Amino acid sequence: MTISRAELIEGVNDNNGLVELLAELLKIPSDNPPGDTTAIAAFISDYLKGHGVKAEIIVTKPGIANIVATIGEGDSHLILNGHLDTFPAEVGEDWTVPPYSGLVKDGRIYGRGAGDMKGGLASLLYCFAKISKADFEGKLTFTGTSDEETGGEWGALWLLNKDDRLHGDAVLNGEPSGLTVRIGEKSRVAIILEAEGKAAHGSFAGYVGENAIMKMVRILPIVESFQGTPAVFTDETEELTEAVMKGYKQQYGHESETMANVLKEVTVNIGTIRGGSEDNIIPAYCTVTVDVRLPLGITPAEITEMIKAKIHEVEPSIKVSWKRPPQIVTESTYSGTGERITRVLAKNSKEITGDEPLYSFTSGGTDCRFWRKIGIPAICYGPRVFAMGGVDENITIDDLVTTAKVQMGTILDFLSGENL
Repeated sequence: MTISRAELIEGVNDNNGLVELLAELLKIPSDNPPGDTTAIAAFISDYLKGHGVKAEIIVTKPGIANIVATIGEGDSHLILNGHLDTFPAEVGEDWTVPPYSGLVKDGRIYGRGAGDMKGGLASLLYCFAKISKADFEGKLTFTGTSDEETGGEWGALWLLNKDDRLHGDAVLNGEPSGLTVRIGEKSRVAIILEAEGKAAHGSFAGYVGENAIMKMVRILPIVESFQGTPAVFTDETEELTEAVMKGYKQQYGHESETMANVLKEVTVNIGTIRGGSEDNIIPAYCTVTVDVRLPLGITPAEITEMIKAKIHEVEPSIKVSWKRPPQIVTESTYSGTGERITRVLAKNSKEITGDEPLYSFTSGGTDCRFWRKIGIPAICYGPRVFAMGGVDENITIDDLVTTAKVQMGTILDFLSGENL
């Protein structure tokens, strides 16, 4: 019997299947670090096998497993993407529920990765499995990628470079977008600063030795001064940024009316400082890592050279480099509101929620940037997340179901060739 589009959408979470799927995914730790995703990839493979779909597990490094499955054939080819790894649930954190329980309580489901991003992963996987049993047009590829939380080099980027199945017409990603149509993201560059000194006994300070930590202390205010550097907009990107600021607030639930201004400027976080060995020894080394997020119009290479030049005016010996390999460092990326995948997703969001869709950017990073970099539109749609990466991470069941319904309609309409 042919299953209609309306039946597929209305049947989301029938017999509580979607909630149970997410609960099972949450019971499988996939913390990154260490980044081992072999168990969750095996679970997804078995889940798809139970729906008559053969999936391929691709191990790119020991413990780093990715999974790919394709169904259908036709002119339209849509890629579904979600990452398998999560932030760690630190030992000693004061969780009120076990972080790997998948506990359902008071209309919410709890666990590490409930929002980022096993909720969106579960909804995409659920839709893919349901559609596999229906008559549908086009080609649909499901990808569960790893290493996203640490840059994506051994996940989405590796697969894009090696596997043609990931080269479709568009990408639908399930990252937690707060039920907004997330079309883009800021760039991230992690910068390492290294100072060298000369060790000596601390009692000789000021006369013998060279203090590497003091060198670093002198230049940190320079680094911090780049906080708030304004974007370099064109008329198009300025208009786009203004349009996504309201969606940014809904996406993250920030109370501050000005929080969305992070989309218009550079943010700088001095994240770690390491140096010295004992308080009575003049330190011979000091290393600092800095997280810099960039708005549209400023590239990672440009900001790095700007910071380096200012530092070297004060301390020429400071080494400035990138923490991550250049192939995973991209400029800020976005897919336009006029792209077919964006229009189809916006239509389905309005149809399911009854509200005008909000467009958004994220100040974080996603695997979507790798597809956008090679010209393939990539859009995120996922639930709101509460305590993302923190204690008692959770999403609401209502958001999970809404996400899956919007994704289901979007997938079917895009594959049918609908062109609004």
